[in-house]
Amino acid sequence: MSTTQAPGSTASQAVLSASHLVKRFGAVTAIDDVTLDIFQNEVLGIVGDNGAGKSTFLSLLSGYHHPDAGEFYYRGQPVRITSPARSRRQLGIEMVYQDLAMSPDLTVWQNLFLGEERRRWRLLLDRSGMRAQARETLQRMHTTIGPDDLVSDLSGGQRQLVAVARGLLFDRDIILLDEPTASISVAKSDEVLDTIRDLHAHGKTIILISHRIEDVLAVCTRIAVFVTGRLAHVVDNDGLTVEDLIHLMFGNGVPPDREAT
Repeated sequence: MSTTQAPGSTASQAVLSASHLVKRFGAVTAIDDVTLDIFQNEVLGIVGDNGAGKSTFLSLLSGYHHPDAGEFYYRGQPVRITSPARSRRQLGIEMVYQDLAMSPDLTVWQNLFLGEERRRWRLLLDRSGMRAQARETLQRMHTTIGPDDLVSDLSGGQRQLVAVARGLLFDRDIILLDEPTASISVAKSDEVLDTIRDLHAHGKTIILISHRIEDVLAVCTRIAVFVTGRLAHVVDNDGLTVEDLIHLMFGNGVPPDREAT
């Protein structure tokens, strides 16, 4: 495995660092001594076999689960990620879950602001303001989805775009995506990948889990490979092929000069 910058390093300081993370569920160690730096404005892909610890790792970054051991550093300073609310509001991390966790009977703008509604007065919702801001965000994503569309009427791919739009709407620094193209068509997958490219172009840091290796290679700048809960490799996406990543996940890896530094 490649080495990473130490937390607090002044040379190319990470925006978020995980140091020696461990997470157990009963007798199963899902995350086993994982240390990884995440840098500003990168698209970091995370790949691995089923049960490799990928989603568990993101759940620790989002505050949904808490590590049994290890530490987090945000811009070089130690932090505790105790809940999804703290992760979002204090560290600028938005998690887009695989099951999307949306309310289908609400409109797009209502889902975007769910739990973070804006108010004109103490009890009066700023409906027009939220609707206008939702429309502006959706237009930035070059989608035909409207703020007043019901989520129940949207396709799976469109729902993924709405979920990603929440991170853009609240200007999160880091957006975590867990299998955003798993259950949607190739055409809709391309829309999601284009959105990831656009977020990257606007300076956002993206962490992407996907079993579609082609998607990872299409948008990621660096790729972390998890094997049975451990971080086995971190490689720069510089001429990598599908076969390279399969070897990293199941074989003997790639030559040392392909490892990220």
